[in-house]
Amino acid sequence: MRSPADERAQWCASIRSAMNEAVQATAPVTISTWMLLEHAGPWPVRGFPDDLDEATRRVLESAEARGVRVQLIRRVRERRRTLRTVVVAGRGGERGWAERREMADLAELAALDLDALAAGTPPGFGEAVAAAEPVVLVCTHGRRDVCCARLGRPVAVRLDAALPGQVWETTHIGGDRFAANVVTLPGGNYHGGLTSDDAPRMAAAVRAGELVLDRWRGECGMPAEEQAAAYFVRAELDEPRVGAVRAVPLTTDALTSPARPEADVRVVAGGPGESVVRVRRVALDPRRTSCAEGGTIGAPAAYELVSLRRTPGSTAAPAAPAAQGSESG
Repeated sequence: MRSPADERAQWCASIRSAMNEAVQATAPVTISTWMLLEHAGPWPVRGFPDDLDEATRRVLESAEARGVRVQLIRRVRERRRTLRTVVVAGRGGERGWAERREMADLAELAALDLDALAAGTPPGFGEAVAAAEPVVLVCTHGRRDVCCARLGRPVAVRLDAALPGQVWETTHIGGDRFAANVVTLPGGNYHGGLTSDDAPRMAAAVRAGELVLDRWRGECGMPAEEQAAAYFVRAELDEPRVGAVRAVPLTTDALTSPARPEADVRVVAGGPGESVVRVRRVALDPRRTSCAEGGTIGAPAAYELVSLRRTPGSTAAPAAPAAQGSESG
């Protein structure tokens, strides 16, 4: 019979930590728009709860069909509430946008312009969420992956105490092995590998409009190469401010592949000039990448810094040897 310590060592999050896999450049690249629906649970492994009415299910399914990421959310405390909160969010602008609406009747969802949401345009469905007080999501979806509940719940409790009214538990957000996972909206910035001891500095960063760089997975909806380049520039400049560093979007033919493992990414970091960052895609050794449904074995991608060239008059940064992880979502 295995001891609790032996069992914990087999969790995907424990394996990631033991193998020293970095969290950077692992935010899901396919998520750019969101729809969050308050539901107290229980949450199924996949799909939507049976107690949702047919009209609500049609709206959620229609949103998913348009490429919108649908999440179920609930308060860390006071889960059974009369009103339900719905949040829609997307990329665009310096820090993205998000709108929030409370409703007593889910029939109000019929008024949501799903086409506008899917296009990344604010649909005018609710009040704007201030960037200074973002919605904070913590994945606690234990039926999907035990790591998310066991590691996410303590983080959610401590963040909720520090950021009252801003924190929500949520269903799967991608990257089980990076539990505990936290996402902030607007912006779609992912943090991973968080412990309850990290909660105070995570909360302080949220209040300050900053990132916790050693726990920052990246910004969703961006190619992993751009996420990696933005991280390397932030690390070089010690720049944690959200929105202060921006990677110029890559063209499709510039993305890395097994045949072409390196890519150059232009990065703007405030003020005049820019940096050109060369990143290299590498393959990590196979490991358990999720505990869901009996466990998944995979060989995740990773990125390492080859060079960082600043504009004329600045000093080039040396290449960093550490590989950075990649997660498709």
